[in-house]
Amino acid sequence: MESTTNKQSLMKGAMILSIGVLVSRIIGMVYRIPIRNILTDEGNSIYGVAYGIYVVILTLTAMAIPGALSKLIAERRAAGAYKEAQRVYHLAMIYALGVACVMAIVLWCSADFISNTFYPTQDVALPIKALAPTVIIATSLGVLRGYFQGMGDMVPTASSQVIEQIINVIFSVVLAYSFLNTTQSLVWGATGSALGTGMGAIAGLIVLLTLYFLKRPRIKKELAHSTEYEYQSTGTILKQILNMMIPVIISASVFSIMTSIDQSMISKVLPRNIDILREQGLLNLVPVMDAANLKTDTVVNHLSSYLSFQYMTFMNIPVSLILQLGLATVPAIAAAMAAGLYKDIRKKTKLIFKVGLLIAAPSAVAFLIFADPILTLVVGDAKGAEVLSAGAIGILGMALAQLSAGVLQGMSKQSIPTINAVIACAIKVAMNLIALSIPALNIYGFIHSTTLCYVIYAILNIRYLCKHLHIKFNWKKLLLKPMICAGVMGIISYAIYALLIFIGVSVKLSILVVIPIAAIIYFLVGLATHTISRSDLLSFPGGKKVVAFLERA
Repeated sequence: MESTTNKQSLMKGAMILSIGVLVSRIIGMVYRIPIRNILTDEGNSIYGVAYGIYVVILTLTAMAIPGALSKLIAERRAAGAYKEAQRVYHLAMIYALGVACVMAIVLWCSADFISNTFYPTQDVALPIKALAPTVIIATSLGVLRGYFQGMGDMVPTASSQVIEQIINVIFSVVLAYSFLNTTQSLVWGATGSALGTGMGAIAGLIVLLTLYFLKRPRIKKELAHSTEYEYQSTGTILKQILNMMIPVIISASVFSIMTSIDQSMISKVLPRNIDILREQGLLNLVPVMDAANLKTDTVVNHLSSYLSFQYMTFMNIPVSLILQLGLATVPAIAAAMAAGLYKDIRKKTKLIFKVGLLIAAPSAVAFLIFADPILTLVVGDAKGAEVLSAGAIGILGMALAQLSAGVLQGMSKQSIPTINAVIACAIKVAMNLIALSIPALNIYGFIHSTTLCYVIYAILNIRYLCKHLHIKFNWKKLLLKPMICAGVMGIISYAIYALLIFIGVSVKLSILVVIPIAAIIYFLVGLATHTISRSDLLSFPGGKKVVAFLERA
């Protein structure tokens, strides 16, 4: 019973985070549609490049904070040392805001240099400057989210993410349209969209601060009953925070930097390859409609937009859900490590891997088979569908990479995924260079090198877990069976989709009908093949009701 309760507690937190991320990602994806229509693919590419630079800076200030801080706070709260947990939170906020202010100033001052040096065909300086102040706000968000997650409360993170995206949508669309209409400049339109991102972050921060003050009475009660904890100096605590954060920062920044390197290579090197394909009469290999009649820079901007929107935005929906599973694991693994419960750690690791792959497998098959109709439904056209389909299988590698990194971070082994990330990304650089030497690969070379990068990263992380945690993964159950179920789902659902199209149903209505049918098919096939077991269902909040219903049926 205790094991089931622990599983439910872990999965409840993961589900709350995942639901928040799912809703915010869907909102974020939907708002890119009017932004794309307002700015066109060229303006969207400008925003995508600027946002990529912003994310690189954010990895240095905010992205590593929630996981690191939640672990340190969870450890102290597990010992009843609430005062010490609160002290860690305050020190983390002071440190993080100091770094964020410095990085925001650096980003603002270097915007013109970055634009002229790395993206000579795109004027991205102004959107970068518009995003610079948001670094400070987003960093504050990261600290507060880490604080609440360390308390085992995932609701503030989820709710703030949703509100942040809603306000982001409203202001990004309004400001992009207003700026573009006033100036007739795509750069200013992209700048308006960037300012909307900052407005969303402010709204998210207001939500978290409100929830924090509402919880103050409870926090004060806990502080009054706090137990003694080994006193640690400010320097010692900051060192612990940095020891947790720096490897994660390096790991995350490596991947963010790689994304920016991809965009830079696309901007600087890909035009030459497009010209070669034009000379050879092979522009039909480039997934841009009517590429032969477009200027080379225009074709490249389309490809850059496909990479940042059709590929990254859609892939990030399932990947972000899985990432939240990893984040939810960190404090749970940390608490188990502090108590020396290695058997519990192995169980939690296997559970989180299984759930992650149960999400990843159908997502990969769906994007592989239905990229065209999904984009048609969401965006209104199928531009860039080939790019999304080509990268679909990479979801599996990304899932394993994110989950294994989360477990290692919870075990205080964050240096391991950092080293592995550097190795994997070094291989990606080599793959990029090879891909660029083969013009026929064009944008697909970047997609396939990214997939390979995450697969290598995942293998290295999992190899360490197997060796040092003495854990044995049953890959038949974890990976093969979900992929078989997803494959069956894909075959049946595509047959239904093809039939609907054959009898004259529109593409949008057909895919709307097929998506829930596909989910039901996957669930039923999973039950029939025991890929989804009774114990799996019981580990989810509300799982008892589902099991009871199935047993009655």
